[in-house]
Amino acid sequence: MELPFNSDDFSNEHPTLNSDGSKLYFSSDRPGGFGSFDIYEVTIQQDNTFSIPVNLGAIINTDKKEQFPFMSSDGSLYFSSNGHPGFGLLDVFVSENKNGIFQQPDNLGLPINSGYDDFSYNLNTDIKTGYFASNRYIQFHCYQRIGH
Repeated sequence: MELPFNSDDFSNEHPTLNSDGSKLYFSSDRPGGFGSFDIYEVTIQQDNTFSIPVNLGAIINTDKKEQFPFMSSDGSLYFSSNGHPGFGLLDVFVSENKNGIFQQPDNLGLPINSGYDDFSYNLNTDIKTGYFASNRYIQFHCYQRIGH
């Protein structure tokens, strides 16, 4: 179903819900943001209508890209950014939610992040597994054994 805050004038992408389904987080390059793509939040009302999108502000968003939000069951926001200090290109960050306020993001560091794009972090804390995507590559070298 198309959401009422979509538009042909900008992109909304990478939606994720909080654990109780009362809030939707997404990335958008809508006008009025801090930069290329910012992360926004909407409240899902009891009657299944949506509040107006609210930008998560300068603690989360920079003048560059903040994308691929994911909300963990403990209320922490994971996202990728190329605007916060990192290893290069998009890195994965986490921001704890304390009393309804997202805190300064922390870079997840190596081996999650690399000098390439690292994104789409998803975590299941119940079974302690997760996944992420990256455009890093592994170089394989082939050697031929000569002799015995």
